[in-house]
Amino acid sequence: MPRILPVLFTVIVALGACAPPVEFVRESTQAPLPVASYVEAARRGAIVYEIVADQSLMLIHVARGGRMRRLGHDHAIASEELEGYVETGGDPAGSRADIAFPLRDLIVDKPEYRDHFALDTEPSADDIANTYANMLKVLVPDNYPWATMHARIVSEDGEATQLNVSVSLHGATKDYLVPAQLRIEDNRLVADARAVIHQSDFGIKPYSVAGGILRVADQLVVEFHVTGRRLRFD
Repeated sequence: MPRILPVLFTVIVALGACAPPVEFVRESTQAPLPVASYVEAARRGAIVYEIVADQSLMLIHVARGGRMRRLGHDHAIASEELEGYVETGGDPAGSRADIAFPLRDLIVDKPEYRDHFALDTEPSADDIANTYANMLKVLVPDNYPWATMHARIVSEDGEATQLNVSVSLHGATKDYLVPAQLRIEDNRLVADARAVIHQSDFGIKPYSVAGGILRVADQLVVEFHVTGRRLRFD
C-alpha cells in the first residue's frame, strides 16, 4: 500500500465501549468543494486534475493506550470516497488542491487495511460495529458531514514537495506542513504522503474508560494516496 498525502481528520474510537451497532449510511449532501473555480480554471487552459475515487485512499492508524491497553485493539480507519481537485502550474505558489470525504462512509478495520499497519489483534464483528458507532458519536456527521482539506505547495526540492495543508474537521481548522511526493504521468497526477496528527488538534478529547487505564491514543498516523485525472475541455 503506497504512502500518502496528509490531511487530516480525526477519528476517535472506543476501545471497549458497548454502543449498539450503527447502520452504514451514505451521506447524501454535496461535497463542500469549489468545483466551479476548478472547472473555470480548466476551461481557461490551466492544468487541473479531478480526483479518481476508486484509485485514491486515506488510511488512519488509531492506536490504543493506557495501562490496560492489551485489552483493547488498534484500529485501521479508511476513506475510499475521496473527492476533489488539484491545479498545478509553472509557479508552485499558484498550485492548489481541495479534497473532501464524507465521515459516514469511513470504513473500520477492513482486513487488508489492518494488514497494512501490521495490527496484531483480531477485533470481532461486534467490536468493529461498536467502534464505528462510537466514532460517529464523536465526529457528529449530522452536524459536520465532511472533512475537508486545502493544500498549497510551499517548496519543491527534487522529488520532495512541502505542502501547507489546512484541514477542517468537526468545526475546527488546523494547518500542517506536510512532505509529499507528487508525480505526473501522461494525464494523471499521483500524490503520496504520511503525517502524524493529534485528536486534540481539533478539540477532541481521546476516548477513555476507567480513569484512563484503557484509552485511545491522542496521536494518529494518517496516510493518503491520491490519483487525479486531467480535466480537458478541448
